[in-house]
Amino acid sequence: MASPCRCDFIGSCTYWGCVLELVDAALPTEQLEPINQTILQVKGVKGCHRMRGRRAGSNLYLDAHIVVDPFSSVSAAHGIGENVRHQIHKSHPEVTEVFIHIDPAYVEFSPDVMDQNEGSKTITEQNSNMSVGEGNVQAIVSHILSSKFPKKFKVERITQHTLQGKMVLEVEVTMPPEIMIREAMDTAKEAEKEIMKAASNIVHVNLQLRLGRPIPQFRYI
Repeated sequence: MASPCRCDFIGSCTYWGCVLELVDAALPTEQLEPINQTILQVKGVKGCHRMRGRRAGSNLYLDAHIVVDPFSSVSAAHGIGENVRHQIHKSHPEVTEVFIHIDPAYVEFSPDVMDQNEGSKTITEQNSNMSVGEGNVQAIVSHILSSKFPKKFKVERITQHTLQGKMVLEVEVTMPPEIMIREAMDTAKEAEKEIMKAASNIVHVNLQLRLGRPIPQFRYI
């Protein structure tokens, strides 16, 4: 027959186990490190920070911020996040659920980007000290190309990247198939300068030339 003291001890352990089942318990950093290493091995992940793990009863919940290339598309970044989630569940089956937050990597503008900006800075300050909003870029670029370079360009796609409050534009255009390559390149450089003048927060423009047929239009359903 068990002594009263032993019965009290067993009862206390059982009670404490029930308490742990009912409350959240944060995981220490050393227990999260193997999961952190799994995340960093996923292709496209540039870093991982602010990772937290909480155990609620027998369930383990993970919350992590992953860093990706700031020039990634939304769909590409989402794909990286899903790959991270898959690898965590595969390598660490004890994890019940994973909450992934995607952050763009902090980057500095390279010297060639800033050189293009400085080259147009004086003219830009004379013509406009205004900042252009992301929603106005399409209209502004289309207006500049149609008014200053009539029948030279047709805008097919504009990709905007906003970094540190500055804007980088990739403009894909088509040009007449009979135009000479040298003329196309020179005209594109002039067009890039004109777009740079439109607003002080546009620091780099890259016109990507496509000769021949335009990009087909897709209908989203």
